Amino acid sequence: MLGYYRMITGVDSAIGRVLETLKKQQIAENTVIIFMGDNGYYKGNRGFAGKWSHYEESLRIPLVILDPRSKQAKGRTNSNITLNLDVASTILDYATIKLPKTYQGSSLRPLVNDKLVPDWRSDFLCEHLMDHKAIPKWEGVRNERYIYARYTEQEPMYEYLHDLETDPDQLNNYVNSEKHQKLLNELRERCNALIKKNQPAN
Repeated sequence: MLGYYRMITGVDSAIGRVLETLKKQQIAENTVIIFMGDNGYYKGNRGFAGKWSHYEESLRIPLVILDPRSKQAKGRTNSNITLNLDVASTILDYATIKLPKTYQGSSLRPLVNDKLVPDWRSDFLCEHLMDHKAIPKWEGVRNERYIYARYTEQEPMYEYLHDLETDPDQLNNYVNSEKHQKLLNELRERCNALIKKNQPAN
């Protein structure tokens, strides 16, 4: 933990030097800065370290976009579901370069400028499939309220269903709750559909 916070302090110092250099070169007002972290590290929460599970401490990452030209962006947060694969599309959009059709991500520029994007994603496929004998593989889907995850190498397969609105700490698993069975089946099917959609073409 000491090393972790030392690293954060070092990153903070380095970003400060970048911002000061931009000001000295008189280009700060025309420079878009995107800051994004890696997956969370738990920092001992749940007795875990690493970044491999379906819990929010692992899934969520910091993302800050500074566009000094945008009056709407200053000091504002956005609750839309954004993904790390959106960053490349965002950079190309700011650079006025056409997005390749193969890109899965969407530009975050409209969200930065507080514009309504009617067809913005409402969920996403999340998974951890690395081969490691000590880390179980899993796949799932997270939407704006629920997360469904299944650990596929367990015998039998083990599933989780969390309600992030009523149980933000994810302390309860609703897989065996009778009133959640319809939702559980819907998320199972949605997970299957997203996996199929994201399979690479042969």
